[in-house]
Amino acid sequence: MKTLKEKLSIFTEKIKEKLAYWNKRGKEHLTVMFIPHSEKSILTLHISYFTLFFISVILTVIIIISIIGIVATSTTKEEVNKLITMSKTYSIKDKYLKKEIFELSEEMEKLKPQIEKIYTMASATKGEDFINLWAVGGSSEEDDKKLVKDFKAHSKIPEDIIFIKQIKKDLKLSEKYMERIKYFLKEREKLFSNIPTVWPLKVGGYITSDYGWRKHPFYRKKLEWHKGLDIASWPGAPIVATAGGKVIFAGWKGGYGLTVIIQHKYGFTTRYAHLSRIKTRVGRKVKRGDVIGFLGKSGRTTGYHLHYEIRIGLQDVNPWPYIINIK
Repeated sequence: MKTLKEKLSIFTEKIKEKLAYWNKRGKEHLTVMFIPHSEKSILTLHISYFTLFFISVILTVIIIISIIGIVATSTTKEEVNKLITMSKTYSIKDKYLKKEIFELSEEMEKLKPQIEKIYTMASATKGEDFINLWAVGGSSEEDDKKLVKDFKAHSKIPEDIIFIKQIKKDLKLSEKYMERIKYFLKEREKLFSNIPTVWPLKVGGYITSDYGWRKHPFYRKKLEWHKGLDIASWPGAPIVATAGGKVIFAGWKGGYGLTVIIQHKYGFTTRYAHLSRIKTRVGRKVKRGDVIGFLGKSGRTTGYHLHYEIRIGLQDVNPWPYIINIK
């Protein structure tokens, strides 16, 4: 049996034989003759197989590199075209965003006076100075430093960024002021629920005589002070309490006819006169919107209507400024 050394020796010999064979073949020449049709001399070229092999290798490499170059150029062109398209798209977007940011900034500026006005109305102190209402707050020092650092390559921070930061500040301030207004409205709602602020008829009705001086309904040449509103509607129309309170009178009251008087908080009382029927009693607590009677023409009157009064203490006041919803 042959040893490993002998096997290696045989393998090496075979390789040497092959190399010798290819070396011999490579040195052989290939003759190429160029024979012209004219009587000029024949051009003869002697090329070894080695030379021919190297030329073939070089040509193959050149072809492969050319193909790769063409493909790469084509891909680069596609990428360049994509970048151009993206650049145009971003340019349009940038233009649109700048326009929107500018318009948003303008809208914010228009909104500021309205917020100031509402905020002033909600303020507990009259005449408070709101000149610098938008001059408080701002970004932190860290934010400003970061912004300068991010745009240090530019000669100045882009205008769009300044606009956005300012709008952001204004919105934060607006949120703060709206919270105060919201709190005020919440408190006002509590107040309004206890003062007469709704229309005294459940449905419909129209004014036939307003609050203040008027011609006397029975003595036309005489003037009288009318202490409330006369509201006409169909006979039997439901009359409602205009705020929560306690009934302190329910019955006949001279020229007022069938009358209901309700005591409310903060010194307010309301009077509902000329009713056809009363649907409550003295001492009863009523809520806003509860039916307390029905429209009629009892007492001294010229026709079907409700006489509605609001008093603060003993003083009658014009009901109109207190009525905030008319059905």
